[in-house]
Amino acid sequence: MDRNTVTGLLMMVGLLVAYYFIFTPSQEEIERERQLQDSLKQAQKEIKVVPDDTTTVAETTAPDTTFEAEPDSAVVEYQNRQKVEKYGMFASAVSEDQGEEIVLENNNIKATLSTKGGMFDRVVLKHYQDYWDSTLVSLWDPSKSEMGIAFDYLGKGRFSTKDFYFEPSAETVVADSEETSTLTMTLRTDDPSKYIEFVYSLAKDAYLIDATINFVNMDGIVNTSSQTTMFNWDAVGFHNEKGIQTEKQRSSVFFRVDEDDRDYLSENSDDSEELEEPLNWMVFKQNFFSAGIIKDDNFPAGAKIASRPVADEDSTHNTIYSAQIPLDVKPGSTSSLPVKFYFGPNDFNELDALNVTEFDRIIDYGWGIFGWLNKWFVRPVFNFLSGFIGNYGMVILLITIFIKMLLFPITWKNYLSSAKMRVLKPEIDEITKKYEGKEAMEKQQATMALYRKTGVNPMAGCLPMLLQMPILYAMFRFFPATIELRQERFLWADDLVNYDSILDLGFNIPLYGAHVSGFTLLMAASTFFYTRMNSSNMPTQSQPGMPNMKVIMNIFPFMMLFFFNSFAAGLSFYYFAANVISIGQMYIIKEYIIDEDKIRAKIESNKKKPKKKSNFQQRLEDMQKTQKDKTKKKK
Repeated sequence: MDRNTVTGLLMMVGLLVAYYFIFTPSQEEIERERQLQDSLKQAQKEIKVVPDDTTTVAETTAPDTTFEAEPDSAVVEYQNRQKVEKYGMFASAVSEDQGEEIVLENNNIKATLSTKGGMFDRVVLKHYQDYWDSTLVSLWDPSKSEMGIAFDYLGKGRFSTKDFYFEPSAETVVADSEETSTLTMTLRTDDPSKYIEFVYSLAKDAYLIDATINFVNMDGIVNTSSQTTMFNWDAVGFHNEKGIQTEKQRSSVFFRVDEDDRDYLSENSDDSEELEEPLNWMVFKQNFFSAGIIKDDNFPAGAKIASRPVADEDSTHNTIYSAQIPLDVKPGSTSSLPVKFYFGPNDFNELDALNVTEFDRIIDYGWGIFGWLNKWFVRPVFNFLSGFIGNYGMVILLITIFIKMLLFPITWKNYLSSAKMRVLKPEIDEITKKYEGKEAMEKQQATMALYRKTGVNPMAGCLPMLLQMPILYAMFRFFPATIELRQERFLWADDLVNYDSILDLGFNIPLYGAHVSGFTLLMAASTFFYTRMNSSNMPTQSQPGMPNMKVIMNIFPFMMLFFFNSFAAGLSFYYFAANVISIGQMYIIKEYIIDEDKIRAKIESNKKKPKKKSNFQQRLEDMQKTQKDKTKKKK
């Protein structure tokens, strides 16, 4: 063995000896560690941890007697070290309990916040009850929902405010004066100058809560270098209405991004979206109630939203909602983020009064001209009448009468066209008989020649009908979405925005349901009689390959029984009343206004001086002639 090798071995032995004396614990340190481990083992025997993170005391040897183990000082010291290691300056705010309830309320809402998380745990609307057991409407199920702000603690990892204890400024805050009442929830650290706080302000009669999220002296602690701070909100809505399927179909996430129109996720199906534009507002919308968040100067881009209906077997809830919204926490001594929470009804007057762009369109009155008609025509009439009349069934009836009278000139034009067609019916039947078995083109040319000769326009009755269609569809959207009709009774209906039932079948008929709607029966019957009267002048369809319109019009009322059986009773009542008024108008016009003898005389006069062919008629005849020539060539 050479000299260098011996020197190396001696150096290695020296290092081992030095390590042993420097790092080997003393006898006192060994004894203290042994006591700590024994204490921990004893604590584990005495304390039982259950899966839902609550701690219960195990039974002692004495029967039916429980005790709360006194924590060993060494155990407490060890646990505190672990908390500090994991949570840093937030360690003192970590709590194992579920938090205490803090109440913020006014005349309209009662919001319950939790000291664990400092945010809303439950919101109840004081003036609305659910359909089933008349309990106050709760906007979401607290046991299945949570709200919090996730942030990056530099050097420690990702945390959420929902896991920490917040100190409240008061246990109960009631806004019952003209001044706004304020509640502050504070997440303190081991440094009194550094904290996170939520400040909530509520007026006496508001559904809107102003909130300010303050990060005080958190620069260098909370990561502000990128959009890592997120407001996370998951909620499951309760089933509050009579028809759960209808409720699911009208529940989703509604939102608006900067400089754009209101939008929403698909209703009654799973849907999600990541927004590439800054978010202005977002709500978890149910049929008649919404819970949402608003920021006047917009949230940063990148929000993620999702909704999906609950499983069919779940009869307690309607929709599952989720939102992750970036918060723009700016570097500096204090970063304040003002936001607003809306917890309230989908009441047009309430939503419109907030002056938030497109927020009133949470109520889906229809797109385009249909929504315009409902907002600027039907809604003002409804508000005016309901201000004087307490019975909403009578309000619907008066709206129906008003609309039908307004449309009377169009209706009269339609009936006049029908009367002309009725006068011409014998001659049209003669043409049909004359060209029976011949080419359909010849019959059409002869019929068009008759119309031109007599000055009758067969399309004159279509335009009035088309002009009425927007109002018919607007009503289809208006009544089921109007919260004022919710749980309002009229005749046998117990809720005008849900289906009425005069007979519960006890079994389900596919596409129909398990009940019989009385207003739908009346609507279908009145539609049948109305179409029979209106189609009495319609010539029998005999052209091969073309549907018989009379048969279709007679089948249509029967189809309405299935389509409208589960629709809003107020809507079916409106259509029924409209049909009855239309039948009355038709009878009066036919018997007392339109003189068919004068119409016949006018037609005979037109025959003597037939009108010149219009460009449209000339083009139509040219097309028919071209088609006829092609048919002959093929033969």
